[in-house]
Amino acid sequence: MSQLGRIEQWNDDKGYGFVRPLESQAGADAPRAFVHVKAIERAGRRPADGDLVRYDTQRDARGRLNAIHVAFVNAVAMRAQAQARGDARAASRMGRASGRRLALAGRIALAVAALALAGGWLRGVLPGLVPLAYAAMSVLSFLAYRDDKVRAERGRRRTPEKTLHLLDLFGGWPGGLLAQHAFRHKSSKGRFQAVFWATVLLNGAALGWLASTGAFAALAAA
Repeated sequence: MSQLGRIEQWNDDKGYGFVRPLESQAGADAPRAFVHVKAIERAGRRPADGDLVRYDTQRDARGRLNAIHVAFVNAVAMRAQAQARGDARAASRMGRASGRRLALAGRIALAVAALALAGGWLRGVLPGLVPLAYAAMSVLSFLAYRDDKVRAERGRRRTPEKTLHLLDLFGGWPGGLLAQHAFRHKSSKGRFQAVFWATVLLNGAALGWLASTGAFAALAAA
């Protein structure tokens, strides 16, 4: 007949210990049963002293009392907790992988932007004011992200996300991208990132269109 007991003197290195029935916890000579880790039904973790278990007993060939069919009383909850921990670890790994991909995409975008602006200026396609404007807007965007991070940490009124997106759209996205990774701010919000990268694409498309139509050349001539 199964009974309730608690694990005691558990030696995790050797994988065994003893289980003492609850009704005789107070007695120094209370009968206890030897328990091996192999007799414990899977519950998502190793046993430890004080664990409440349900078990049966039997005598071995030498007459020693052994615990068999041992199961944690809260095994269902423990399995759920173990599953939740596993899911959390998997999600964390996926999040880190996604973060690495975004960081790589950010470095590529910054490199492409720097080459495009520098190359356009050197070739005379872009007036010098354009790289300077990008630099100025990037500083503004960087400072806006930093200010919003500080406000978030201090529980103050936040900077509207649309303000950050507008700064990025009008050329401040390199500074915004640097701030996201420098302060770990907004970099894990999927919706914000989707809009952010849309502003990057729109800004790049607008810059390419203005350069191809000769608008910058006309501006420089004026």
